[in-house]
Amino acid sequence: MVTNELTIYLAAAALVVLTVESCAKLLNRDSFSITLAVYVTAFAWYFVDPFLNPKQYDYIPPFLISQSYGQVLIFLIAFRFFMRVAVRWVDSQDVVDVKPALRCSESANANCHAYSHRDRDANGDAW
Repeated sequence: MVTNELTIYLAAAALVVLTVESCAKLLNRDSFSITLAVYVTAFAWYFVDPFLNPKQYDYIPPFLISQSYGQVLIFLIAFRFFMRVAVRWVDSQDVVDVKPALRCSESANANCHAYSHRDRDANGDAW
């Protein structure tokens, strides 16, 4: 049975910790919700399915099950660090706001410019 392996508990503990962290960051509006979606998907695929379909796992040797949950643990940790790097990279990019450009094309204002999102104050007005 799947529950006899130590790595399932390590992977489950990591998944719980990462999910709680992702929920806390999401509540503080400090994160993308994609991380939570990945954690819920990993939970459904790797932690619910063995209990819904236990007979499918009877043919797999225990050491392979242990290795597979070790790989799930490595994936969760790697995904956590990859998302941090990806978010920093996206935040460092200079994104041009297209809304002023669309408004400029609709109006006859000759002084329209497409400002970066960093060139705006809290109300969205250009500096």
